[in-house]
Amino acid sequence: MLKSTFLCSLIFLCLTHIATAQVPVQIIVEALPPATSSTDTIYICGSFNNWKPNEVQYALKKQLNGQLAIKLGFNTFGHEYKFTRGSWTKVETDIENNYIDNRKFILDQKTVYVRIDNWLDLGGARPLNYIVFYFFACAFQALLLLFLVYRVRQKMSGKLKAMLLVTSVLTLLLLLGVIYQVSNQIWQSYCIFLFHISLQCWAPLLLYFFYKMQLQVLPSRFRIYFLPAAIALFLALVRIFNIQFFSFLAQPVWSTLTLGNVFIFGSSAVFTFFVLIFIVQKFPAVKSFHLNSKHPASTFLSRFYWVNVLALISMPLTLLFLVNGWRYPFFEDFHTTALLLTLLIFIETYFLWRYPEIIEDERVATPVADNLQEWIPKLNLFMLEVKPYKKADLTISDLAEMLETKPHILSRIINDAYKKNFRDFVNTYRVEEFIALANTKDYKHYTFLALAQEVGFNSKSTFNLAFKKVTDQNPRDFFKSHETQE
Repeated sequence: MLKSTFLCSLIFLCLTHIATAQVPVQIIVEALPPATSSTDTIYICGSFNNWKPNEVQYALKKQLNGQLAIKLGFNTFGHEYKFTRGSWTKVETDIENNYIDNRKFILDQKTVYVRIDNWLDLGGARPLNYIVFYFFACAFQALLLLFLVYRVRQKMSGKLKAMLLVTSVLTLLLLLGVIYQVSNQIWQSYCIFLFHISLQCWAPLLLYFFYKMQLQVLPSRFRIYFLPAAIALFLALVRIFNIQFFSFLAQPVWSTLTLGNVFIFGSSAVFTFFVLIFIVQKFPAVKSFHLNSKHPASTFLSRFYWVNVLALISMPLTLLFLVNGWRYPFFEDFHTTALLLTLLIFIETYFLWRYPEIIEDERVATPVADNLQEWIPKLNLFMLEVKPYKKADLTISDLAEMLETKPHILSRIINDAYKKNFRDFVNTYRVEEFIALANTKDYKHYTFLALAQEVGFNSKSTFNLAFKKVTDQNPRDFFKSHETQE
């Protein structure tokens, strides 16, 4: 009898433990109605909290990838639940805005994915945003401009390629803005990740555009300017795959702004600011905003530059308005910055229609005798900054094209000013670059041949002859003598 009583008590305790055991469950909302505002808080309520529609501990939290999620502990007998936006007048409904049955937790489900089709108070309605039509119209005009320019211009000049690239990127961003406006809150997060990457590409694209329009060549190691974009891409992938180690990026700072968003916007604004400062120092002509009919290209670049400056200024101002709770169409979602950047399309359209010659690579034959003193510092600066001599097969025609002159004129400049032929002139810069690199820590482990190829020499014999012609010593004796002197 005693054994039977003990056995019954043990079974009763086991059943009681099973009935009260908590099973951890993560509920993830992977789709919301398009009408859902980004400022709304989504709650889960059910039999586990007496159906209270707005308890703070049951508010869903935004994940790195933009989805909403909450972790709960359900007992093994399951519960029923629904989602609200804080009250029963804002409860979830079906696609036709009819009441739906309570959702049920199924045993053994550790992760539950749900989609919310509609809200009772919204009924699937979504306010019409006129900015969508404006962005779409600007994108259409940009596409038309690209098509017409491409069809009319038989020769793809360097300036035209730069303009086509920048306009294409801007067009894609406008179309992305249209997609953002018609998407639901979760899919908007994925659009924002693309905006983050494009923001970090803003500065290097501007630098590319101005170098191509003014000098038609890019500075050395230009790819390093895309390093912030690579970091933004890495952070976007981290958030898309919801890697929990980086969950702090989803931490809200102000209202709907997360730590990750603030970091991207802040770093891109600072990066673009310094690039714009560099551009105005490198190309002082962009300072003037007055129309000069004799030099329309300079006026075009000036207008292009200052619109970007205004767009950059609008970013911290918009952030300030959002922090203070100002919710207006021109400030929300950084629409002000986007609206200012659309002015670039109208500027391009006007100048290409009025002054089509601004995208032509002009070749002006300048009298050498009158401008020799001007050419010497210009040529020397170009060789030191752009370093075209690193191209092993560089010809005088290539260098003349970069400098917007003709080969025979450049040949005369080199002969008269430097008393050298073209090959000796280029090899002098290569030897000087070789000596400079050989004295740095980064290139100490390079062999002479590897370093010679790095600066533009294509053979060991050519390098040795050129080095001895410049320094009167072979490379090994030269560096040995310099070590002795030190």
